Amino acid sequence: MGRILAGLVLLALAAGGIWWALVPDSAAPRQRPPTAVNVAPSIERDLFDQVEAVGTARAAQAVVLLAEVPGRVSKIHFQQGQQVKRGQLLVQLDDRNARAELARAEAEYQRPQDDFRRGQQLVDRRAISQSEVDTFRTSLEAARANRDAAQANLNDHRIQAPFAGVVGLRQVDPGAYLQTGDAITTLDNLGHIEVDFQIPERYLGRLTVGLRVHASNEAFPNLNFDGAISHLDSRVNASSRSLTARARLNNPGNRVRPGQFMRITVQLAQRTALLVPEQAIITQGAQSYVFTVDANSQAIRHPVTLGGRRDGWVEIRDGLVGNPEIIVNGHTRLGSGQAVNIIDNPDALLPEQRVLIAPPTQDVAGDAAA
Repeated sequence: MGRILAGLVLLALAAGGIWWALVPDSAAPRQRPPTAVNVAPSIERDLFDQVEAVGTARAAQAVVLLAEVPGRVSKIHFQQGQQVKRGQLLVQLDDRNARAELARAEAEYQRPQDDFRRGQQLVDRRAISQSEVDTFRTSLEAARANRDAAQANLNDHRIQAPFAGVVGLRQVDPGAYLQTGDAITTLDNLGHIEVDFQIPERYLGRLTVGLRVHASNEAFPNLNFDGAISHLDSRVNASSRSLTARARLNNPGNRVRPGQFMRITVQLAQRTALLVPEQAIITQGAQSYVFTVDANSQAIRHPVTLGGRRDGWVEIRDGLVGNPEIIVNGHTRLGSGQAVNIIDNPDALLPEQRVLIAPPTQDVAGDAAA
């Protein structure tokens, strides 16, 4: 009986061993298939360090044209919004009385001229004293002053453009009687605009007159208005710890109007920087990462320090060496050392990003002046 039981046990063990050998081990680790990814190059480009600020546009030259003398408007020679030349007549006031005053002053000027001329001849012959000649000279100068004042008064009845520009809305009508100081219209030279803006004092050592400036405006999202810093204030604002800079910008087509909000970018210095596509960046908390692919087709994670952004590219200031290819798609759940399979995808980069793949050109990148 004991032998039979022992035989049955051995038979059961043998059968169990055979079954164990035939059934696959479901608990054995399976190798994870490679993750499909797209890659794009990292590139080096010459960039400008930049500081960004905001300001309000104003005309390079701007005045409110006022009546210099009282008088009735006899004729208006401009259209609202018209481009005018320097010296162009804009408004004519009734000048009949002014012309009469000038004619009287010129007539009164003639006699002192004759007296002074005759006095000089007489004093040469010692027929009169020098003091009498001096009296004639004083009378002549007084008459000349009266004549010049009458001429200036007549000129003031003609309101002319002091510089070339665009006239604004008309504030007067023909026949209106103006008092001295009444507003007639505005005149703005819009060929160039000026923008005052604040820059933090930490940039003071890098600011100079002549630095290149780019400006943009929401009304014209596809246009840049280029120029340069024309002036720097002599003082730093003690409250804001900032310096006021003034930029003079080109304004093609007189598009920007005084009072418009402008975003300003000041280019500080040129340097060579490493750029990667924006979609390659993974951020976890305060740390940013990118993935490269090593020779064994494994993903390698690199902590990186970011710089400026431009046209879909991000500057890598630290964390990468050389110009490795960067994973731009399929990397959201990657781990360092994980196998990857690179899939060619011509659409991995956005259209605006492909511009920088072309031969190197100067571009800008930097920080906001806040």
